[in-house]
Amino acid sequence: MMTNNKEVSPISGTNNLLSILLRGSETWNDWRIKNPTVPINLFKANLSNALLRGANFASADFRKAKLFRADLRATCLYRADLRGANLRGANLFGANLSGANLSGANLSNAMLYCANLGGANLRGTILDSANLMRANFSHGDLRNAILRNAKLQGTHFDGTRMLRTDLDEINLSKTQIDGVHLMDIDLNNSAMENAAITGFLIS
Repeated sequence: MMTNNKEVSPISGTNNLLSILLRGSETWNDWRIKNPTVPINLFKANLSNALLRGANFASADFRKAKLFRADLRATCLYRADLRGANLRGANLFGANLSGANLSGANLSNAMLYCANLGGANLRGTILDSANLMRANFSHGDLRNAILRNAKLQGTHFDGTRMLRTDLDEINLSKTQIDGVHLMDIDLNNSAMENAAITGFLIS
């Protein structure tokens, strides 16, 4: 019992949180269940190449964190703050990023296949060469974002805000776009074969 109490003590310092997290996602998720009110402050934390699959990071503070090539498959990042985070090459396959703030984050070459980014703030986010196939960006904010060379087949952009979004050389085949007003958009060399486009206005 003493060991269990020690493991789930309500500590909130970054180093202490990292020590729990690095024991594995199962230990981390168990600790979060027992300490639901402890703020998760991982500001500027270095988690590059970390194995974090399936971890619960809902509402966590990852501002300017280093998550380069981290394994974040099926993680819960609901409403997490990832502003300015380095997620280059990270694996976010099937991750829940709905309502997250990814403004200014670097997700170049990241894997976001089937990820949920509904309602997420992606203003100024770098998604260059990222795999966004079947991802959900519904009602998200992609103003000033860079999606150059990104894979977008089957991606959903229902009601997504796009202003000065860089969509140069992307493949929009089989992409669903509904109720989107694209302003000052770069669509040079972009393929749009079989895209489901309704309520789509470019100006």
